[in-house]
Amino acid sequence: MSGQVPRPDGVQTTNTGSVYHVQEDGSKVIAPTRRPDGTLRKPVRVRAGYTPLEENTYKGPEVQQRFASRGIPGMGPSEPAPERSSRPASGGGYVPGFPPGYVPEPKAKAKAKAETQVKAAAKPKAEPKAAPKEEAASADPDKRIRNLRKKLAEIASLEERAANEDLSEEQQQKMSRKAEMEAEVADLEDQLAKLKV
Repeated sequence: MSGQVPRPDGVQTTNTGSVYHVQEDGSKVIAPTRRPDGTLRKPVRVRAGYTPLEENTYKGPEVQQRFASRGIPGMGPSEPAPERSSRPASGGGYVPGFPPGYVPEPKAKAKAKAETQVKAAAKPKAEPKAAPKEEAASADPDKRIRNLRKKLAEIASLEERAANEDLSEEQQQKMSRKAEMEAEVADLEDQLAKLKV
């Protein structure tokens, strides 16, 4: 017996290395262990038929075990099982449950979505910026004037910064719209004056 230590009678070892001492009455006991201070812990009595959780190997319900042992229904024992790919089928590959080379038709939702995208691409795009400005100006000119004055104040601060440092492209575009904003403020003030008279 090279490499193995003989076990005395009445001692069982589990797969995880737990050692049980079998009593005369058939019950199992885990031997007392020593604490760091030198005292012994109590022996632990194990119920009959108990297996620790770490040693339980769950193989599934009986039905699954029976079907797994039989193999694939309709396939003989000499035929090898077909290889399964974990990747989804794309472009003429194998689709599980369908014959090789089968390409399923796109679903109804996907068809409808594709049609709406084609229709949207075919329609000419209107200028979205012109309509909101007109609506905002006609809705409440006071609010629009206040908003434009804030933007003009930001542009004035950008002009001061431009003397000392380089500005980003967005900031330069903002500064280029100064004349437009001033003209719009003047128009709105004229409209307000007409409304108040």
